[in-house]
Amino acid sequence: MSAPHKETSMKSRTLTRAILGTSLALLSACSGSGEPIAATPAATFPVRVHARSEGQASLAGVELALGNQVLGKTDAEGTVSIRLQGNEGDSVALNVKCPAAYASPERPLQVGLRHLGNGSTAAQFDVDCFSLVHSVLVGIRAENGPHLPVLRLKSVVGQTDDQGVAHVLLQAAPNEPIALTLDTSRNAALLPQNPSLDFTAHDNDELVLVSQKFTLKRAPAPRVVPRSIPHHL
Repeated sequence: MSAPHKETSMKSRTLTRAILGTSLALLSACSGSGEPIAATPAATFPVRVHARSEGQASLAGVELALGNQVLGKTDAEGTVSIRLQGNEGDSVALNVKCPAAYASPERPLQVGLRHLGNGSTAAQFDVDCFSLVHSVLVGIRAENGPHLPVLRLKSVVGQTDDQGVAHVLLQAAPNEPIALTLDTSRNAALLPQNPSLDFTAHDNDELVLVSQKFTLKRAPAPRVVPRSIPHHL
């Protein structure tokens, strides 16, 4: 090997050692004592959720969950406070489950993770639950129909008073057809017999007024049998 070629080879090996040494020094500086670099812990974001019915009343028992993990339920004031972990700017989808008598939202609650300023302690969100059952107060006026049982699905739910008036409180689903029957089985003189009062419930609590007029069946006129008068001679 010639002297120039040997000198070039030695310089190449020296440069390689220098590069490796610098790389190891940089790795050691980044990892401290050579231990793996710890991941940055996720931040915590406080969130407050208020649940309400369609009438804007606070609703207790509304469940919030992240996937299959239940994070909390609203209290008697319709609120629940939870803490979410993540990174600034992330979005978290919370599943909302309303109580049995209410319909749950079709879509999850999207919560953006943000650190708030101006002294705010928690991000505020609202969820709505829609009632599956509503109260229906039915006012009945049965003209000439005192003391008549009021039936729904063959069960007695009320009775008219001396004036033929009754008030019946029912529970019904939105758009549910309702049929009430005035039971005349104990009064065969009333016409019509066992009439049905039909209407459809709406999607809110309501007052419904219905009426029915009865007539009295006339008793047949007594039959007059002519008497024969004997003739005397």
